[in-house]
Parts: sequence; C-alpha cells; structure tokens
Amino acid sequence: MKPVDAIDLRLAVLNVRPDGILEIRFKPDLLTDAAGVREVVEARRRLCERGPRRVLVVLAEHVDFELEVTTTDTAPLVADRTIAEATVATTTLNEKVARMYYHYIHHPFPTCVHTSEDAAVAWLLQQT
Repeated sequence: MKPVDAIDLRLAVLNVRPDGILEIRFKPDLLTDAAGVREVVEARRRLCERGPRRVLVVLAEHVDFELEVTTTDTAPLVADRTIAEATVATTTLNEKVARMYYHYIHHPFPTCVHTSEDAAVAWLLQQT
C-alpha cells in the first residue's frame, strides 16, 4: 500500500513536500473551529508516522478563528512528530495572532512566524 503524502480536509490541505517539510495550507474564507483543528492535528500525526518532520503552516489571508482555537494547546499531540514549526502570516492581523499564540502557548519544539514562505522554509531547513 502506497504511503499517504497529502490529505485534503475541510479547513486545510496537508502535503509532504519534496524537501520533506509537511506543509499545512489553510483554506481562505473559512471559520477555523476546534473540530477542524482536531482534524488537522490527526492528519498531521498521520503524515508524520514515519518520524518527526519540519512543519510549515500557511495561514489563509482571510481567516476567522473561534476564540477557543486561539487558546487551545495542540502541541503535546504533535510534539513527538515535530522537529520545528514555522507559520507564514501574510497579513498584519494573522501575524499578530500567530505571535500571540506562540507567546502564550509554549511549544516543546522551535517555532517562528514569518511573513514570507521563502523565509519560513529557509528557517525550517536550518532546524535539526
């Protein structure tokens, strides 16, 4: 049976890139809710079954969050399968929300927020 390397969910598309980075690309114009985040976490674990990966989270430009999502710590569910996590936030609001999330919810792996995918990928590739 061929291993799964991409999963299309209601809120996001998860894909293992040729460089081994797991990309989680959130879809635009959707309400990010707790149930959807749980689906993303489960898919993330599945795509990292063979070992920890570097993770690139790309927030949609137009996104809305349930308050519960911004205060829920999912890091323990993926800690054993994550080398590092970089979030790409291309709007001022997304960048502020992402930075607040990482500031208040501490992750057991390196994290960062970038405004460009290229910078985020470059940072991820330096993480071991």
